[in-house]
Amino acid sequence: MLKKINIPGSKSHSNRAIILAVLSKGTTTIKNVAICDDTNYLIANLKKLGIGIQQKNSTVKITGVNDKGKLEFPQLGETTNLFTGNAGTTTRFLTALSTLTGNEIIIDGDSRMRERPISELTKTLNKLGAKIETKSCYPPIQIYPQLLQGGEVNLPGNISSQYLSALLMIAPFAQNKTIINITEDLCSKPYIAMTIKVMNKFGLKVYNQNFKKFTITPKQKPKSPKTYIIESDASSASYFGAFAAIYSQKILLQNIHENSLQGDIKFLRYLQKIGCKIKKNKSGTIVEGPKVLKSLGTIDMNETPDLVMTFAITSLFTNGSTKITNIANLRIKETDRLQALENELKKLGATVKTGKDWIEINELKKVENKKLIKIATYNDHRIAMSFGILTSIIKNLKIENPSCVSKSYPTFWQDLKKIQK
Repeated sequence: MLKKINIPGSKSHSNRAIILAVLSKGTTTIKNVAICDDTNYLIANLKKLGIGIQQKNSTVKITGVNDKGKLEFPQLGETTNLFTGNAGTTTRFLTALSTLTGNEIIIDGDSRMRERPISELTKTLNKLGAKIETKSCYPPIQIYPQLLQGGEVNLPGNISSQYLSALLMIAPFAQNKTIINITEDLCSKPYIAMTIKVMNKFGLKVYNQNFKKFTITPKQKPKSPKTYIIESDASSASYFGAFAAIYSQKILLQNIHENSLQGDIKFLRYLQKIGCKIKKNKSGTIVEGPKVLKSLGTIDMNETPDLVMTFAITSLFTNGSTKITNIANLRIKETDRLQALENELKKLGATVKTGKDWIEINELKKVENKKLIKIATYNDHRIAMSFGILTSIIKNLKIENPSCVSKSYPTFWQDLKKIQK
């Protein structure tokens, strides 16, 4: 029997489109926007900055501040405090955007956000002419009114691709040309490719030299595409693809297509590698799980770190061991995800090892169903959702703090119940 699941909008895609709509001329109607904590924080804080935003369900209408190539942000007259919770993308994008507003702004988050590094972004912005102060390289972040000049800077690429995405979106509004040289290997390249493609839709250009050097000309004049549609979220879809794999079921992932802008669409390739059948459908993609799952073996997931949790869980039911490598940046996400995975997988009786930038999981030989197993989620939506798909096979599994999925997918548990029937 074919089961169907309607995947909500991508928060990564939504946040980029929202920022670029603000920086463009005209009014943009953005459809299928992710309704979750991260986008809610972004929209609420943009309203505090005086941006004209109207929202009805997943449709957001934004009036841009660009007038004939010149940014005209509302002048607030006093220090404005913005709170971003534990929304990393929102915090980094707002930090960069705030340097263009001509206002004094303080950005802060919750206790975990205050442990997540921001210094490489703020240092680079200061080198480009901004005036930003932080305490101990973490939020809170104080931004002072000062024109962004541009120039040539070096940015480490191995910590977070969100720093580079934030810089790329504001660089066209600097006074002079901006050149960003990437030191270290750039992680999560598909997210940068997404940023550039969304910028192109708003009429902004970036010259990308093999993801090692980015050149952005100044004083560009973006224009609203009037209507912009957000793709459904590939990262969220991966949990239901994994469900089809583990339970040998057939599931239609509506509005998920292999030609997606999102790097995490690679989850379809990973599912194929472990034995799933993937079939195109006019309304999405059908995933059919096999009777026996094959191991991914040793696989580099540097470009798709948000899929590590999905496939760490799936690997429990494949033959042999799975080693996922080149994922050091998982240690500075909503929690230290490598440590969290090790802790919680071991509760299931799994044999797990981790290193600085890798995790290795052996096949789970026996499913324990006698005693209650409590899975700590560390207030991390991806830990909750990945372990959540096991509740049909491990009946005594309890997911603690299940509401943390609101960060990206508030209706996850309701949707999961639909396919568990």
